[in-house]
Amino acid sequence: MPQMTVTNPEVDLKLGVSYRQILKLALPISFALLVPQFNYLVNSIFLSRLGSGHLGAAGITGVYYLIFGAIGYGLNNGLQALIARRAGQDRLQDIGILSAQSIYLSLLIAALGIVMTYTLAPLILSGHVEPGLYEQSLSFLRIRIWGLPFLYLYQMRNGLLVGTNQSRLLIWGTLAETVSNVVLDYALIFGKFGCPALGFNGAAYFATCAFMSRSCGSC
Repeated sequence: MPQMTVTNPEVDLKLGVSYRQILKLALPISFALLVPQFNYLVNSIFLSRLGSGHLGAAGITGVYYLIFGAIGYGLNNGLQALIARRAGQDRLQDIGILSAQSIYLSLLIAALGIVMTYTLAPLILSGHVEPGLYEQSLSFLRIRIWGLPFLYLYQMRNGLLVGTNQSRLLIWGTLAETVSNVVLDYALIFGKFGCPALGFNGAAYFATCAFMSRSCGSC
């Protein structure tokens, strides 16, 4: 997580209500939300070249993973609201405490998600997925789920930046991440640039590495 000094009484995190202030805060957030969707689109295009079965499995596993992503998004929104309240109350010393607590809580939920994927996911998928896609989907999830802790760290970092009026820092990191992710996704799926051709599981390794790079870039 980014290191911040919020105990300085001269720091003012309060915002005005002008259109300029609203756009200054909102546009980087919109950009940061748009870019991952572009990554998912590119990933789907790459997987479609492996065959329709792979794309179907990606849809099933994507929805499963989206459930955990939505939990992190909810934690992110809650953290932003609490930080904004503390900033409005000039209780800046509490922001670091809230950030640390959000990390502990999100990592606990991530651990539960990993355990659930290894224990309950086989039961969930077995009754709703075609036999030809079952093993493929389960293997994909058991790789990708290890990126969940890093996804949550990334979401908590974003909540901290937005809550402390530093959303502009989201832009350059997100842009650089997008370029590197597209290259890595292509390399791992098709075995380019000296990487092994991992096919469908390459997308899972790509997603895990992407979330690791996001969270490590937050430190």
